[in-house]
Amino acid sequence: MRPMTPRERRLLAIGVLIAGVALLWLAGIQPLVSGFIDRAAQRDELRNTYRRNQRLAAALPAWRVAAERQRRDSARFLIAAAAEPLAVEALRERIQKLASDEGFPITGIEDLQGDAAPGIVRIRADFTLTLTQLCETLRRLENEGAYVAVDYLSIAANDGTAGGRLGSLAVRLELSAAWGPARGRP
Repeated sequence: MRPMTPRERRLLAIGVLIAGVALLWLAGIQPLVSGFIDRAAQRDELRNTYRRNQRLAAALPAWRVAAERQRRDSARFLIAAAAEPLAVEALRERIQKLASDEGFPITGIEDLQGDAAPGIVRIRADFTLTLTQLCETLRRLENEGAYVAVDYLSIAANDGTAGGRLGSLAVRLELSAAWGPARGRP
């Protein structure tokens, strides 16, 4: 093997120096720097979580007031009854009261509890009424008492038009409403 020239020795020394610096960087400095960067990111994330939790904790009194208001207003959202058959009967009575108030006959009311999910009562009602009475009935179902969902609505104009006016309508309504156990007021 021949001896290296001064130029080759310088290049070899520069290469060994670069390799040493790279090894020092990869083995010591880079993990240390990336650890600081990772911990800074974790600190930022924890700081943001802390701020978010502080906002939630500060809003807790407002959430309590809203929960109390919802508890008081729960009668608007469900039919309160001791048992499911009583809830079905309450919904049936509501439909019968609507019919008597609006002045139209009910041709039939059927219990559909076999198809209902737990906590839901369902009925089917058949009416003979006018378009005005139908609109008023649907408006009252929407705005009065516990909320009900109209699952099915079928309208048939059996009498057609008489003298330019729409005759009576045969209407089938399937209604469902949430029900829950009746609770005494605190």
